[in-house]
Amino acid sequence: MSKLTQAQHFELSRRHVADVNAQFMELVKCPTNPMTREDLAANIKRRPALWSRFAGFLEKLPSREESR
Repeated sequence: MSKLTQAQHFELSRRHVADVNAQFMELVKCPTNPMTREDLAANIKRRPALWSRFAGFLEKLPSREESR
């Protein structure tokens, strides 16, 4: 069993959240196939616990029609 301090647990959680956020931004900014509004909406519907925190991007992302 790991004997991490409370501060170490906090830092591990903070890093995990930061990594997920960075990965999301890579999907949004992908030059060859950027995430669209429809992609994010489908992801939120499929796994809301993971994706719903990015719902604020729905209005900001281009739709599939706009990205063509």
